[in-house]
Amino acid sequence: MKLKSARLYPINLSAQGLPTNLCKNMTPDGKFQIVRVLKAGGPEEGDFEILYEGDEHGANDFSQKQVAKDFPGLLP
Repeated sequence: MKLKSARLYPINLSAQGLPTNLCKNMTPDGKFQIVRVLKAGGPEEGDFEILYEGDEHGANDFSQKQVAKDFPGLLP
């Protein structure tokens, strides 16, 4: 799936300074997404799996839980 992104998005997410395969995206209509990168590239070139879509607070909460699940022990 390709992403439709607002300016300055998507943003790569890291855990304790280590890169993950997760990104935070904001769509042109203001919805926030947490996506898993399946194939590297820009929003129109890469391949992504949308894991969450909603408001920014929910996206931040979801991303913390997903990082802890995908990369156990990296978050305090």
